[in-house]
Amino acid sequence: MRTLALLLSLAVTPAVAIAQSPGPAPADVRLADLISQIEAANPELAAARREVDASVARILPAGAPPDPTISAGYMSGFLRPPFYPSTDTPFGRWQFGVTQEIPYPGKLTIRTRIAAAAAEGARWTVEARRVQLVAELKAAYADLVRVDRTHAILDRTRTVLEQARAGAEARFRVGRGPQQDVLRAQLEISTLIERTTMLQRERASALSAVNAVLGRPADAPVASTLAFDAEAPTQDLGQLQRMALDRNPLLQRDARQIDTGQQALELARKDVLPDFGVNVVTQRMVGDMPWMYGVDVMVKVPLFWQRKQRPMVAEATAMLGAARQMRETTRVNSDAELVAAYAAMDAGRRLLALYDDSILPQARLTLESSIASYQVGAVDFLTLLSNVTNVLTFEIANEQQRALYLQALARIEPLTGLALIR
Repeated sequence: MRTLALLLSLAVTPAVAIAQSPGPAPADVRLADLISQIEAANPELAAARREVDASVARILPAGAPPDPTISAGYMSGFLRPPFYPSTDTPFGRWQFGVTQEIPYPGKLTIRTRIAAAAAEGARWTVEARRVQLVAELKAAYADLVRVDRTHAILDRTRTVLEQARAGAEARFRVGRGPQQDVLRAQLEISTLIERTTMLQRERASALSAVNAVLGRPADAPVASTLAFDAEAPTQDLGQLQRMALDRNPLLQRDARQIDTGQQALELARKDVLPDFGVNVVTQRMVGDMPWMYGVDVMVKVPLFWQRKQRPMVAEATAMLGAARQMRETTRVNSDAELVAAYAAMDAGRRLLALYDDSILPQARLTLESSIASYQVGAVDFLTLLSNVTNVLTFEIANEQQRALYLQALARIEPLTGLALIR
């Protein structure tokens, strides 16, 4: 009777881990607290932010004019030692000068714009990686929750099967049941042990995935009972696709690369125009001659523009075209990923409803009916065990679908900027 009571409890009482959403851990620790650690501990994100700092530091130097050149010299005859002027040295003189190169108007401004656009692109690259890391953490955590809940289901079912085996052995010893009932129960227990061992491997993998995103040791403990809320987006697929065009950080990054390419093309075209230079010189002849000065204006003539500047324009044009194609590639790939994630989310939502409303209640009712029939000898022990394993299979499948549903929500988040798992 104790065995039948346990079987009946399995049939009519769904697992708490299945019927309810994740409850709070001790001290009401939430998944959001774990997500916040990405900002502080993930080394990849920290390195990317340092690259942004480097990009920002390049903006001011990009628009700075060339450094001036200061010169000092002395001219004398070959028979006199240098830097020792003498009053009887014909035409010996001291000379000092400053030369400043002046780029064609607008070139420095364009270089500043190129550096600023590159820094902005680096910022969007960091943001894209940040939201992707958050999505990876949520997906890995959903898998960790699935493993632990499945483990609890297996433990509970194993307890029931061990009680059933004990009852079958007692019936066999008194000649009221066949030996195959005992053997079948033992086989089911061995199968559960195998699945539990495989789950331990899966948990190690899921745990290491969570800790890798957090920048922690692979075996650092993480509770699978952190509280979080999950909801499907209220927008349809078309609305989500339009949101992705404005919110996807990868598309924003590519847009900044296009800006950089446009500015680089404009600079390449301006490089055909000449730069200028000013040279201010002062000198003094030996003897009683006064100091004199002179001013030279120089123009750098792009005489070989067909071999230098023209190919640079072609290069900048090609790079701009590549940036535009890269953005289109990103858009197509992101759209395909969004469609796939939305389909997985929608299918998961419908399957979860099917399991909760139909499959699991029907399987439990079937088990409950087989328990009552077994009590009066209408069904055999193997049929009863089969119904137990059916409930187990459907409960595990329900957990798998729940994890897939949460992972689909996590994949939608970085593409649309929505926070679906909080």
